[in-house]
Amino acid sequence: MTDVMVAESAPADDDVMRRLISTELPPIVEAVLAQPRIRRSCEELRLSAADLRERLLADPGALLSPTNAEISGYRDAVRALGAIPAPDRSWFRRAAPVREFLLLLAAPFVVWVAAVLLSGLYGEDGSVLAKIVLTLGVVVGALGACFAFLMASLTGFGGVEAGSPGRRGARWLAFLVAAGVVVGLWPLLVRQTTLPGAVVTAVLAFVVFVLLALVTTGTPRADGKAPGLSLDVLHARLQADAATALENWRTAARQAVEPAVGRLINRLAAPSYDVVLSVRDDSGLGLMHSTDLAVETVATERFRRVLAGMRGGAIGVAGPRGAGKTTLLEAHREGRLLPAGREHLLVRVDAPIGYEGRDFALHVYATVCQAVLGYRSTARGPRQWLRGRRSVPEKRWLALVASAAKRLEDIRYLQTRTTGWSGKLTLPGVSADATRTRSTAKARQALTYPEIVAELRAFLRAVADTLSVTNSSAAATPLVVAVDELDKIASAEHAQRFVNELKALFGVPGCHFVLSVSEDALTSFERRGFAVRDAFDSAFDEIIRVDQLTLRESRKLLSSRLIGLAEPFVCFCHCFSGGLPRDLIRAARAMMAVGPAATLGRVCAELTGTAIEQAARLAQRELRPLGPVTAVVELIRLADGPGLARQSPGELFATVGELARTPEAAEPADVVRMELATFLYFALTLREVFSDGLTKEQVVRASAESGPGSFETLARAREAFGDHPTRAWLLVERFRTEWGLPVVS
Repeated sequence: MTDVMVAESAPADDDVMRRLISTELPPIVEAVLAQPRIRRSCEELRLSAADLRERLLADPGALLSPTNAEISGYRDAVRALGAIPAPDRSWFRRAAPVREFLLLLAAPFVVWVAAVLLSGLYGEDGSVLAKIVLTLGVVVGALGACFAFLMASLTGFGGVEAGSPGRRGARWLAFLVAAGVVVGLWPLLVRQTTLPGAVVTAVLAFVVFVLLALVTTGTPRADGKAPGLSLDVLHARLQADAATALENWRTAARQAVEPAVGRLINRLAAPSYDVVLSVRDDSGLGLMHSTDLAVETVATERFRRVLAGMRGGAIGVAGPRGAGKTTLLEAHREGRLLPAGREHLLVRVDAPIGYEGRDFALHVYATVCQAVLGYRSTARGPRQWLRGRRSVPEKRWLALVASAAKRLEDIRYLQTRTTGWSGKLTLPGVSADATRTRSTAKARQALTYPEIVAELRAFLRAVADTLSVTNSSAAATPLVVAVDELDKIASAEHAQRFVNELKALFGVPGCHFVLSVSEDALTSFERRGFAVRDAFDSAFDEIIRVDQLTLRESRKLLSSRLIGLAEPFVCFCHCFSGGLPRDLIRAARAMMAVGPAATLGRVCAELTGTAIEQAARLAQRELRPLGPVTAVVELIRLADGPGLARQSPGELFATVGELARTPEAAEPADVVRMELATFLYFALTLREVFSDGLTKEQVVRASAESGPGSFETLARAREAFGDHPTRAWLLVERFRTEWGLPVVS
């Protein structure tokens, strides 16, 4: 177990990886560093491009891991190219058409000599037996000589098939010369050939003609559809495939290096505390969901450690929506969480909404079969074409593919088969016969859920074992089944029942099940120490929490998409979004839309004003069903979105106090009133803190500490709005107290 884990923890060590690291990766890093925007940023920040290059290449595995899928494709192309011998470029190889012409012309010459010998043989006196023996000898000798000539023409020039225009021309020229010789010598042949000799010669000529025709049509291709390619053409095609695969890897590598360069520049550059928005490059904001721009978080590191320490079982990924659960699963699907050069087969399925565990197990079964069928080509490779046989690993993989196709057919269709026989017996002189007919119809019945589970577990084990044996670059756990969207099942009871049925599939050696689950599942798993056990606790080996980003992680995410963003704007985006990656990117986009030279106060006012209007519209929508009650009318008057967005900090503070006052009697609108008051309290705090007067010392102190006055406290308050508005209010109140801001009583 230890050896396997150590082997997987390191990048794959083969010729392809060594070439990519030593030859291909450095020019890509230099090309990215030579981009005008990167070069301009280095000049403005006084950074050395040589130092950046050295730092980036110091850990090539980190740069190559995001390109594991492309590395696998390039490795397969290189192996296919190395499976065939290189074409012979010598003068002997180039003279192949001339030699083929001479060899093919020798075949009709042998036939003509055999005809002359047979003519002399049948023209002389002698016994019939002697003539038959001599005839057979001449025929066998002629056929043997023709066969030797033809085989030499077919395989004697370093290629599997003579498909070049020069060699095809040599064949047709040999046919024309042979035909001319036959026509020219026809009178001589007629005078000297006897009738028996002519018959035997005709048969011999027909056989030779058939052999020549077979040579002319060429060798069948590996797929049996058309004449094969010459070794030159085959080698050129495989070279083109390898070049295409290498170019695909270069493209993926550039996409992986660019955000790494941006993060490194932002990390090495002296942080800016300017309150005027100035960004050198914001091209990374173009995509919301991109695994190329994803960053390492605490959840990512823990997920990688759990994967490395388990060889089978179930792992849950829990967290709020927008925290990056799907991005984490997608990164794992692309092999980005594996060491560089390692690969696995990840089967991704979406969780069901309305069907039962048995149906979903069948769906997983069919999806795994389809993934096996499409994972690797089953066509005969160049080496098998040349040698006519497959290696043991290839035979084992073909057997698995055949099994997957058969299982997929069994899943999708019911098979009906009818067999029968009848017989009749008639005896001489007896006017009686016997006839018996038997017919049997067999229909395959639907599998029960235990049978489906047993077959699927056996197939998953076979797939994992075969991947480990047939692929030297396979990960230690070569098969992963990822189930996404499980957290969107509305009913917690339904989700627990679904997991309880599905857990019968867990525990297959060499196979991980990774599921995105709800916060309820995480809570149940964390309560296992209190003697509270349920389906979630017993089903999962580990549940990874994907929390909102910390300020450091938010800074890392923004630095992969923006170059030169000042610290006050980073902190504002983090607090405004609550550390939720999706909202963090939205906040950065909205911030850039304000203007390239906008001040921090203007950016904060614009974004909080839009958020205040949205919160006011939501409050009015929730108040609509309550009717024209006095308290509701008063609240609707206060929840004027545009008016609230334009209020000064003092006016907004008074509005929050008016909304937060304790009513004399409980009203149905009190919940809406407090939620709106809490959000306005939060927005007011952002406006008072992230103003144009924010100093470097305040940013450094609030970024470094984790107490009530830290930016993390504001981010947690934003996070708590959906579940605990009271907790959000208390966090904002504690933050304002630490910053010396007035508190609403």
